[in-house]
Amino acid sequence: MTSPSTEKSSDTGLAAQATKFVVSTVESVRGKTTGPLLFIARLLVYSIVFFVAVVAGVSLLMIAMVRIVNQLLPGDVWTTYLLLGVFFALVGMFLWSKRAS
Repeated sequence: MTSPSTEKSSDTGLAAQATKFVVSTVESVRGKTTGPLLFIARLLVYSIVFFVAVVAGVSLLMIAMVRIVNQLLPGDVWTTYLLLGVFFALVGMFLWSKRAS
C-alpha cells in the first residue's frame, strides 16, 4: 500500500494559483455556454412532449364527442357530423368576431 504524500501544499503557491485560475475560467465558460444550451434543450423536449399530449387529448376528445352525440341522435353518423360541424362553425364565427384587429 502506498502512503499518502507528506508534502505540504500551500494555497499561495504558483501551481495552486494557476489551478484556481484554470478551474474558475472553465467553470465560467461552462456556465455561459452549457447552462443556456441545457435550458433550450429542456424547453424543446418539454414543448414537443406537451404538443404530442395536446394533439392526442384533442383527438380523443373529438372521438368521444362523435360517439356520444351519435348515441344520442337518431339516424346515421352523418347527422352527428352535421351537428358538430355547425357547432364548431358557430364557435369559430364567434371567436373570429372577437379577434383583435
